[in-house]
Amino acid sequence: FMNRMLHIQNKLKGPIFSIITPFTKKGKINYLSLKKYINYLYNRGAKNFYLMVYNSRLTLLNEKEILKINLFCIKQVKKLNKENIIICAEPYHCSTEQSIEYINYFKKSGADIVSLIFGEKYYSDKQLYSHFKNVHDKTNCFLLLHQQILENGISSDPPFVYYSLKILKKISKLSRFIAMKEDAKNEIYTRRICEDISNRMVIVTSGGGKRQWLKAAKYGCTSWLSGVSNLNPKIAIDFYNYYKLKDKKQMDLLIKIIEEPFFKIKDKYGWHLTIKAFLELNKNFKSYERSPLIEINKSEMKKCKMVFNKIKEKIKSKNLEKYFN
Repeated sequence: FMNRMLHIQNKLKGPIFSIITPFTKKGKINYLSLKKYINYLYNRGAKNFYLMVYNSRLTLLNEKEILKINLFCIKQVKKLNKENIIICAEPYHCSTEQSIEYINYFKKSGADIVSLIFGEKYYSDKQLYSHFKNVHDKTNCFLLLHQQILENGISSDPPFVYYSLKILKKISKLSRFIAMKEDAKNEIYTRRICEDISNRMVIVTSGGGKRQWLKAAKYGCTSWLSGVSNLNPKIAIDFYNYYKLKDKKQMDLLIKIIEEPFFKIKDKYGWHLTIKAFLELNKNFKSYERSPLIEINKSEMKKCKMVFNKIKEKIKSKNLEKYFN
């Protein structure tokens, strides 16, 4: 058990690539485009794949679709290379017993890790720990805690709370919780999590890009969830190699010419819609969404295209065409 855990945790170091779900114009899951996209990521170096509640649009899917897309991704990722890591995910809202059923099913089907998210209102640390301990004790799969701000069930201002460091430490001591997606987007809080827990769990930052990860890396964070590198995993893989070589010049170059221009337009239209627009411009798949999400309109797409082309021009000027080919 310990050897397998350490092996997987070591493989999670660096970028982890989220699977973004494509839809048809009528809002159906486009499985042909999804298969092509997983192949595209793998052929450009991706080895860790994460089917995640938001990026993978599980919040828009029914139970049958959630089961189907998880199994589809397990099959595709493992067919490409059995050594690839596939992180599956439960839906945003479900009971503890349903979580257990999902995890056992995904594990039986070949998942390496299952991502758990607490979508219910928060009332107490006892409630939180009881849920995760129960899930842990009744499953036999490595687990990832998708940690984010919790909606407070008790009146407060603001009406949300963070996981306490105390409860995160308790969860981290449950042996099969081997990783945590740190999604609270609070730099001081992230630092404390890394300092206190990264010796037991792989901490995966999300949001804020590579600069945010570089800050967290100083305190033990080894991994981040892909952002602009969903357009080409080589961007993140090269960045991580430059990090290991302490080549700050090359790291800064990739951030400046690729990530920063993308972030400016992303801040205007939102991450989920902007990355879909860029994936369409990158000829991966159409930016169609399923209601209540609505893809960006033609006018917004034109603005995205301007930024996309400017990034390509900068890349060409630096002889880095490999990132957009």
